[in-house]
Amino acid sequence: MFAQEDAWVYFNDKPSEASYFTTPLNMLTQRSLDRRARYGIALDSKDVPLEPTYVSQINSSVGITILARSKWLNALHIQGSKAAIDNLLNLSFIESIEYANRLLTGSKPSKTSNIIKKGIDKLKFESTVSYGSATNQIEMLGGETLHQNNFTGAGMQIAVIDAGFPGVNTFSAFKRIRDNGQILGGYDFVARSSDIYTGSSHGTSVLSTIAGYLEIGVDGATANFTGTAPDADFYLFRTENAPVEVRLEESLWVEAAERADSLGVDVINTSLGYSVFFDNPDHNYSYEDMDGQTAFITRGAEVAFSRGMLLVTSAGNEGGDAAWPYINAPADGPSVLTVGAVNSEGIIASFSSFGPSADNRTKPDVLAQGQGTYLINSAGNVDSGNGTSFSSPVLTGVVACLWQAFPDKTNAEITQLIKESAHLYTSPTNQKGYGIPNFTTIYQLLSVNIDDLDGDGVLNTFDACPNTPEGAEVDTNGCLVLPSDNFKLEVTGETCPDKNNGQISFSSETAYNYLITVDGLNYSLTNSTFNLLDLSPGDYEMCVTLENQNYEQCYNFDILEGVLVSGKASISSKSVIVELDKGTPPYTVYLNGLEKLQTLNSIFEIAIKPGDIVEVKTSIACEGVFSKEIAAEAAISVYPNPINNIVNFKFPNDVDKIEISIYNLLGNTIYQGQILKNNPTTDISFLSKGFYLMQVKSNNEIRAFKVLKN
Repeated sequence: MFAQEDAWVYFNDKPSEASYFTTPLNMLTQRSLDRRARYGIALDSKDVPLEPTYVSQINSSVGITILARSKWLNALHIQGSKAAIDNLLNLSFIESIEYANRLLTGSKPSKTSNIIKKGIDKLKFESTVSYGSATNQIEMLGGETLHQNNFTGAGMQIAVIDAGFPGVNTFSAFKRIRDNGQILGGYDFVARSSDIYTGSSHGTSVLSTIAGYLEIGVDGATANFTGTAPDADFYLFRTENAPVEVRLEESLWVEAAERADSLGVDVINTSLGYSVFFDNPDHNYSYEDMDGQTAFITRGAEVAFSRGMLLVTSAGNEGGDAAWPYINAPADGPSVLTVGAVNSEGIIASFSSFGPSADNRTKPDVLAQGQGTYLINSAGNVDSGNGTSFSSPVLTGVVACLWQAFPDKTNAEITQLIKESAHLYTSPTNQKGYGIPNFTTIYQLLSVNIDDLDGDGVLNTFDACPNTPEGAEVDTNGCLVLPSDNFKLEVTGETCPDKNNGQISFSSETAYNYLITVDGLNYSLTNSTFNLLDLSPGDYEMCVTLENQNYEQCYNFDILEGVLVSGKASISSKSVIVELDKGTPPYTVYLNGLEKLQTLNSIFEIAIKPGDIVEVKTSIACEGVFSKEIAAEAAISVYPNPINNIVNFKFPNDVDKIEISIYNLLGNTIYQGQILKNNPTTDISFLSKGFYLMQVKSNNEIRAFKVLKN
């Protein structure tokens, strides 16, 4: 069935390596060299390309086809008959040959190769439509802390090595990284083509958990979605041929990792794995091979790590497989950060593969959400999927953001910090590893300056207030400085006499743990506003202090006694002017029991007629009614009547003088005269006894009175 054999042929040297060390840009880009310099990683023979004359001789050998090559392992992946391959041992530069079928090499056969012939579709994932967002999978890891501090992957380069990326060039979820030039390049190693937008959409979904971005209403999006490192740059490499499972895919992965290294990539995500599911069961690995040094891809991954890159890999989805529940290569690599899967509540997914490695190292290393993970599906829509294929890139993005924040940390230091932050670090298990990492904890730990423990910018030696709250403004002594308008105090007096219901409202613009003392009683301000009710009238002192700080601010205030409405009224012939000196606005004014107006003014005027009654009520019922019922005065009056000799006139407030005329009953004018307010009388003793008409004129108003002269 398999007439052609796969094998790796290893060379014993690189004769031209010295010339490359003098011209390193012929091997690596400047960015790659800068990474080596930053972490003190020296160039070595693994960085030197394969000896071209060796490759040429292999290529010209009869019956031999070169399928892949690795400078790191100084090897070619070849295919041919066993006889043709064995014949290569006659070449002096050949160190050894390793067959994919270890029976041909003389290695111990796989204990499981005859049990498991072929697994299920290795890239298949269950999918259910859901219109949510990636919030939970980011916050589970504390990734939002990095994002909130502007570490979203900018300047970091991530290589995604997968099975294809169809739709990345068209889907709106990737429009942002396309428009921003964040896709730096890639290569299809399967087809040996520069077209990376082919193959399985598995890689598309994997990439989306890191780089995807949708905003409702923008470019037709109906859901919000954000990847874990939306501002990172990406190289996309296809090494997985989804319809088949062959050892060549391991070699292509190593080629891609070498390309990533030469370009200066920082982080590689691998949501692939190899163990016992090869099309040719003679190529299957055994559990003993999951030792971090046997599988070709794992050996390549370890070299990749030694070049300064950080590798994140899915653990595998075989946790429920009775015959093979284990991790897959390269997840067994000692330096590889292997990721298992949990659901949205942090509960381990049953499919997540088990460790430990064959040499008893803890695997997986950590966990992330891989069950119900939000992603972009093959149609370009927000969806959810299951698999460690998705927990791995979810973590990869956050790893890139962390390394962006602390670029001086080595890949080994970052990897160890992630493990130590996980919730099961002191008690790992074979399926959960060290558990779910906490990137908030890592960020806070690395953000602390031991010479300035409270992070206020004043060194511990000179800091008079060593426990300043995070982010607070301080003076030169390291003590808290609050804005001049930081506090607001509102005092409300007693509403009515004997109610004892005065109150204060105190608020702060800055959210710290304040201690408030009011007349010797202590209260805590745990949010932005503090209210104290049912205060009796009197003088009070309130002081505000800050926990663990040399800070105090004091206030003196009065709770005023409640009042009853009071005032005065000035009446004219046509209106009344009310002046209130006590009472709480707004005021409601009634005329003869009917509401006339509402006003905030304590002085107001309303029109009246003789006999009207004016009442005023305040906004607080217990303040009563303007207690004096006001009867409006007549405009002008004459008295007494009957009259003996002297007539008296009563003037309205707005009248200073009047004109009078007296007529007999025949209408003849008997008398005319002017009466002043300061002398409101006149003598009519000259009139005979009898009835008369008296006309009084004032301010263009005329009134007539019938009077009797005795």
